[in-house]
Amino acid sequence: MASSPLNILAVTYSDGFAADRLIAGTAYRLRDGGVTVAGLVQINTDVPGRTKCDMAVEELYTRTKFQLSEDRGPAARGCRLDHSRLSDAAGLLIDVLDRELDLIVLNKFGKVEAEGGGLRDLIGHAALLDIPLIVGVPYRNLDQWRYFVDGLADECEVSEGAIEQWLAARGLATCKDGRRLPTRDSLRQ
Repeated sequence: MASSPLNILAVTYSDGFAADRLIAGTAYRLRDGGVTVAGLVQINTDVPGRTKCDMAVEELYTRTKFQLSEDRGPAARGCRLDHSRLSDAAGLLIDVLDRELDLIVLNKFGKVEAEGGGLRDLIGHAALLDIPLIVGVPYRNLDQWRYFVDGLADECEVSEGAIEQWLAARGLATCKDGRRLPTRDSLRQ
């Protein structure tokens, strides 16, 4: 992927679990390496006796976790998003966005966002802050995503190398051993 001045990266995928792991893992590694990261990453949990969709999100800056899936019992054949908990997580993130941040990460431009709700307004607000922003986008929502961002985002497949290249072009990277590389602010000096 060629370097570009765009500050938004859509990580496109068909395998949501793989995307969740990569996006969250990248965000945690950067945060642990000293990069100031805010945003929401998805945590998929296994609950004994349940086969579908137990998910939570963690707000990266405050390390606050929110359970997002409604408990529909062991016979559930899918998940149902608890919209009030998603709103609570978004509200906390909005409060954090006025901090000095190096990066914002949002795990998903999902069905709710594609339909005009959920974190869509928050994504728009975050994009206006001129802080690098990574958003996971499932292929099924890619057309709605592209319409929403109107050409103002880079795209890559679920690929650690592509994400690292994009981050490095913005001065946001850590070595595999956790040492922090220069931030975008230190590169400006």
